[in-house]
Amino acid sequence: MLCKKKNNLIEGVPGFIKKSSFHLSGKNNKIIFGKNCNIVNCKIKLYGDSTLIFGDNCYFENTQIMLRESEARFGDNTESSKTTVTAAGKSLLDLGAGSVICGELDMRNQGIIRAKRLWTTWGPHIAANHGLIEFGDGGTADSIIYNSDFHPMYDLEGNLINENQDVIIGNNVWIGRKCFIFKGAKIGDGSIISSGTYTGKEIPPHSLVAGNPGRIVRRDVVWAVKDKPELKEFFPLAPDDEEDMRAFYNRAYEVTPTIKHRKGCVWLNRLRMFFVLFRAK
Repeated sequence: MLCKKKNNLIEGVPGFIKKSSFHLSGKNNKIIFGKNCNIVNCKIKLYGDSTLIFGDNCYFENTQIMLRESEARFGDNTESSKTTVTAAGKSLLDLGAGSVICGELDMRNQGIIRAKRLWTTWGPHIAANHGLIEFGDGGTADSIIYNSDFHPMYDLEGNLINENQDVIIGNNVWIGRKCFIFKGAKIGDGSIISSGTYTGKEIPPHSLVAGNPGRIVRRDVVWAVKDKPELKEFFPLAPDDEEDMRAFYNRAYEVTPTIKHRKGCVWLNRLRMFFVLFRAK
C-alpha cells in the first residue's frame, strides 16, 4: 500500500492487531511487516524518512516506537514487551532473529545499536549517541549501557575531552542487574559481568568481572540460562576449542518462544493499514 502524495509505504499486513496505533508524519516513511506478526497495545510513530521492519513471527506488546529520519529492524521471531524505542538523526537499531527485549533503546545523531541476538530482562537502558553499541549473541538485565557522556566537556583551550567511544560486547556474554557499562568497553566472548559492576575497560574472554570499578575475579568461566544435567557431557571445555564451546552454548543458552501468536481478520487488518496511510500527515 502506497500513499503516492507523500511516498509513505506499508508492505505486508500484521496477522493480528489489537489496541494499537500507527502514526505517519511527513514523507518517505516505510513500514514492512513479515508473516504472522502480532501487534498488541503498541504505539508506533514515524516522523519522516524513517523505516520500520518486522521479520516473520514477531510479537510486540506494550511497545512504543518513535523514529525520526532513522531505521529500526527486528529479525524473525523477535519478542518485545514493555519496550520503548526512540531513534533520531539518521540512527539505526538492528536486532537479529530470536531477540527477546524490554526496556529502553535510545539512538541519537547516527547512533547504532546492533545485535546478533539480544535477550533483555527487567528493562535495561541502552543508549547510543553518534557511534556504536554492538552485541553478539547475549543478554543483559536492568543495566545501563552508554557509548557517550551525552554532554560534551572541554578544557579551557576549547578541546573536547570526552569523545564518544564504541561499546563492543561479544557472544554469550551475560551482564547482570544494576551494572553500568561505560563508553569504550570491550567485553570478550563468554564473559560474565556481576550485578552492580561498573566498567569501561577491555575484558578478556571467559572472565568473571565484579566491583566498582570492575575487576576480574575469576577466569575461564562459562554460564548457562538454567542448570541442566545434560550440560555435564560438554565438560571439560577449552577456551580455544570453538566447536565444543559453540555446542555448549547452543544447549546452555536456549531461549524458546514463550508467546502464542494469534490471527485476526486479514481484510480488517488490511483496512486498518489503509487508513494509516489515508490519515498520514
